[in-house]
Amino acid sequence: MSSFQLKAEKREKLGSLEARRIKLAGKIPAVIYSKNGNINISFDKREFEIEFSKGNIQTRVVEIEVAGKKIKAIAHKVDLDPVSDHPIHVDFLNCDETKAVKAKAKLNFINQDKSPGLKKGGFLHIVLRKVEIICQDAKNILEKIDVDVGSMQVGYKIRSNSLALPNGVTLARKDSFLIASIIGRGKAEDETPAAAAAAAGSAATPAAAGAATAAKPAAGAKDDKKK
Repeated sequence: MSSFQLKAEKREKLGSLEARRIKLAGKIPAVIYSKNGNINISFDKREFEIEFSKGNIQTRVVEIEVAGKKIKAIAHKVDLDPVSDHPIHVDFLNCDETKAVKAKAKLNFINQDKSPGLKKGGFLHIVLRKVEIICQDAKNILEKIDVDVGSMQVGYKIRSNSLALPNGVTLARKDSFLIASIIGRGKAEDETPAAAAAAAGSAATPAAAGAATAAKPAAGAKDDKKK
């Protein structure tokens, strides 16, 4: 787990006009959610964007210095400008008040070059690129979770209950949700030669029956010859 530091100023005034003034000054408005009362702050935009550009901001603890006090927090939500994609507001969760820490870890799909399904022309359909995790403390926050697709055939699905998590880390969601699947060209792993042959035979039956019906002379045609 990596961490970084930010120097922040406490915001006494709130509202859209004040937020606009802060942004024009080259800063980002933010809030630290705490059990003992939320703390509204602002900090240097460039300083935060350097850390944000590393791509793992939601799995890193930041030590925020505000009003002579240092608070350990983690970015829970980062709002982006719809045009520039630059951060415009950040929600932090206070890590000092609780042992359990929520974070959003990246899913890292490995061994794609070994997947039989992808080799046959299949496509790795990624449903989620991040999952929310709960860590016992800030020391064991995961930045990424490896998802091995090396043995995946066409039709295979990876669900959340198959993710390998270390001790002290659990998923925030308790249900079994879809992570990724192999879709597209190629045979599914449960399509055996016998099943394929049976399917081909059943498909040919209507055609064969039609041919037999066409070849059989009509009873009326036979009586006409006798006459």
